[in-house]
Amino acid sequence: MMPVGTTLSRWTMSYFGAALSYLLLAECLLAAGVWMPSLDVAEPGALAIVHAVTLGWLLLLMIGSLLQFAPVMTGNDRPAGHFDLIAFAGLLAGPALLMLGFHLIAVGSAAAGPVMIAACVTLSLSIALVSLPLCVLLWRGRRVHTASLLVLLGIGCLLVTTAFGALFALTISGLVGAPAVVAYGMETVAFHASFGLGGWMTFAAIGVSYKLLPMFLLSDDMRRAQLIRRSSTLAVLLLSTAAIGAAVAPSLARAVFLSAALLFALIVAAYLFEIYGTYRARRRPGLELNTLGSLPAFAMLGLSVALLALSLFLEAETRIVSAIVYLFVFGWLTGFGLAQLLKIVPFLTWIEAFGPLLGRRPTPKLGELINGRRAGVWLGLFYLSVVGAAIALCFGSDMGFRMFAVVQTASTFALIVELVLARALANVEPRIKTAPFHKPALFVAANHRGNANGSVP
Repeated sequence: MMPVGTTLSRWTMSYFGAALSYLLLAECLLAAGVWMPSLDVAEPGALAIVHAVTLGWLLLLMIGSLLQFAPVMTGNDRPAGHFDLIAFAGLLAGPALLMLGFHLIAVGSAAAGPVMIAACVTLSLSIALVSLPLCVLLWRGRRVHTASLLVLLGIGCLLVTTAFGALFALTISGLVGAPAVVAYGMETVAFHASFGLGGWMTFAAIGVSYKLLPMFLLSDDMRRAQLIRRSSTLAVLLLSTAAIGAAVAPSLARAVFLSAALLFALIVAAYLFEIYGTYRARRRPGLELNTLGSLPAFAMLGLSVALLALSLFLEAETRIVSAIVYLFVFGWLTGFGLAQLLKIVPFLTWIEAFGPLLGRRPTPKLGELINGRRAGVWLGLFYLSVVGAAIALCFGSDMGFRMFAVVQTASTFALIVELVLARALANVEPRIKTAPFHKPALFVAANHRGNANGSVP
């Protein structure tokens, strides 16, 4: 476990709060019918929702996690972040500007171009500001845990994804109108999504899980991190080759792209096989909520990646591919993220609130900070609604999709409430919260070291 005395990231809870807000907003838009299976996936409303999920939810979630756990992976403190607040403000505002830009495109406003450029600049600079110190930290600690390089690879894919996004923004704004550039931009939408969902989010999530899951399961370190990292590097190189080749040899680029998709599926299979071994070899007899709640996410990862690779080879219809991607984004990435937050938020809250009191007075157990049974019901309902929505999307049912989207939104809101209650220590008995005691702020870690030998703020 991360020891008491570990430095707490000041802004991690801020990132988590903002990320959950964007997730809830995106789901509310789906429940309200802003996008439905009968509409084109390239509709401005659909693109606004997609970027609320990928940039607003998943990017903020992963950055917040890395700010806290990258030092744990590498055994080194993160370099002083003089621009942390600026980067957070930019990452908070960027997705909102992007969503506004898509709305302005939908209504035919001339302001769409400048807003898209503002969103592009804001996001690019903010991602650069937060990525640089993380890259330095992960590179310095690459020999401590090989998964550090896998996360570093993921950050590299994030930068490529950002570059593609900037190209699209420049094209939409009209600043770049060369036919060849516009045509190339249209050809690389699949690469933009692949670098983002597969390269950045999945490889980074896998890298972090190589440290967190054995820690939470009380299991030995997973041993195939080196194999996964090398295979992932090869997959990214193939994807990069395909992206470059799309400009001069589209047919060859597609063949290389399919090869990368197949390799990605094999990487996921190897990862899931190792996850299975880690669960079986755990020394913790019972599964906690976050590890038990991650099992459906792993199942949806394997299923969606296998189906996606098959659909690409068979050139399946757009609605089929959309349903598979929905299962990947919400079933795997979002489900895994929510499940881990049910552990991480109480964990960091306990360290901040009770770490300074350890050995001086009775402290609650970590599991007492959250109502696990109730949260487990909401998480199960979330997974069921995601599967139902993906099936409805596959069959093109607007009514069915909206019905499941409403349930998904409600279950997400309930999970957010559970996390807020855990952060506010609402489930802890009042007698334990008597002076000397510092109640953590909701979105900022004030006690930077949960040190039993330190003072209570």
